[in-house]
Amino acid sequence: MNDAVRGYHELSKHRPDRFAPGPGQLDWATQPAPFRRYSGARLLELWHRPLEETPPYDAVFAAPVDEAAPLSRDSISQLLYDSLAISAWKEAGASKWALRVNPSSGNLHPTEAYLLLPPGAVEEGGVLAHYASDAHALEVRAELPAPLGAQLSAALPPGGFLLGLASIPWREAWKYGERAYRYCQHDLGHALAALAIAASALGWQVRVMGGVAEETLDGLLGLDRPGFVEPEFADALLWIGPAQAHEFTLPPSLLDGLAALELQGTANRLSREQRHWPELERVHGLCRAPRLPLAEWPATTTTALEDNPGLPLRPLLHRRRSAQSLDGRSGIQAELLLAWLRRLMPGNSPVPFASLGEARVDLLLFVHRVQGMAPGLYWLARGAAAEAELATGLREDFAWERVSDELPLYRLLEGDARGLAGFLSCGQDIAADGCVALAMLARFDAALEQGAWCYPRLYWECGQIGQLLYLEAEAAGLSGTGIGCYFDDSVHELLEMADSRWQSLYHFTIGRALWDERLTTLPAYPELRRPPRP
Repeated sequence: MNDAVRGYHELSKHRPDRFAPGPGQLDWATQPAPFRRYSGARLLELWHRPLEETPPYDAVFAAPVDEAAPLSRDSISQLLYDSLAISAWKEAGASKWALRVNPSSGNLHPTEAYLLLPPGAVEEGGVLAHYASDAHALEVRAELPAPLGAQLSAALPPGGFLLGLASIPWREAWKYGERAYRYCQHDLGHALAALAIAASALGWQVRVMGGVAEETLDGLLGLDRPGFVEPEFADALLWIGPAQAHEFTLPPSLLDGLAALELQGTANRLSREQRHWPELERVHGLCRAPRLPLAEWPATTTTALEDNPGLPLRPLLHRRRSAQSLDGRSGIQAELLLAWLRRLMPGNSPVPFASLGEARVDLLLFVHRVQGMAPGLYWLARGAAAEAELATGLREDFAWERVSDELPLYRLLEGDARGLAGFLSCGQDIAADGCVALAMLARFDAALEQGAWCYPRLYWECGQIGQLLYLEAEAAGLSGTGIGCYFDDSVHELLEMADSRWQSLYHFTIGRALWDERLTTLPAYPELRRPPRP
């Protein structure tokens, strides 16, 4: 199985002389519709509070803020509004498209969310619902019979619920072909971090549930039924609610009952025609997680970093944008870069990172315009390997000079790395025009030794890192963008890697954005729906 996953990874690499198998050109007639909807499903409108009602930005990364909010339609509405909702609409001529709080490759958004809510959360009875981001509403796919609702309540710790994240691979494959699996998993990592941060603001914890096999999740979320023109697959089941010390069991009888629910609504057709990518479909089947042992969920007791005193959280979440180009001139101080890197250390930001356990991703930095730090290549060891092992199998002329007392940050080579960063990112100027660019290097072999199911989780961790970089850039008045197009093996050749111990899985860049002034920005939703007063 691992050999097949390695085969997919090789097939889906971009190289200077050829790109991974893809459509070649975009067929606009088959572009997927931007939103999944269920025709005929009952709609529960959600609301949100004004963005001024917000905790401090720095506080949410260390531990859930204050006491856990009561589980209610109000708190669920706020969670989804601050993580998966539309943040704005853009308009140019006759074209109009939505931006969301959680970013996505190509703004294609393969990630969907489903909620299993116990009785009393939003209605008297329990429900299975799909989050419709275009309406900021819940589409009720099933109403739980009273005995099943009672069983769900008994299985869940008080005050929380289950949320399933799923992917529609065709959304990404339409543009990216066989490489689309990577982007689906990147996006899921972004969504995980967005949910964790929004939940922390409500005093809640987000944890990945490993005790239910992924194939079982398809039935649990109603994704294994007939009627889906474009297949949709469950990727992760999350516990969201007051912090728990360890994972809990969902009884088989509960899982069977949920999988047998009579569903409401018919999934919309997203595209009039699909093209099948056989290796994309194959790797998805290979990497589904089995039922895993129940996990310990240690409490997050880290002291919050105070790098942005007085900065409010929620306006920043909704202001986040992906830059399309950077000015190529603006720089930053070294203290700011070090603050960003502190935020990316798992021990400093357990809220987004704790759900995946051991950190497996380090960072290769291309420092361009950072006053107080020499331009060149740097390495941030986030804990994916012991420091004594870092240089093993890499270039002998790397200096490995530690440049920070508080961070495992090492200077490898000095020199102008702008052209190198641009070339490695498929020749994209944006990687050279920022203050800093980076490549996320994952411990590939070590992950696959645990099982093929760990392969997508490497991308999840990269997406979580990317989400924090987006927010840190916005907090500094700058902008970032994730880069999924890069020459995989050219990065590895730069490092003179002797094996596949490390693999580059995601690139990112931060700088001052150049915005297209021809675009018009419109509100996310036509009216502000506020929760009713107590």
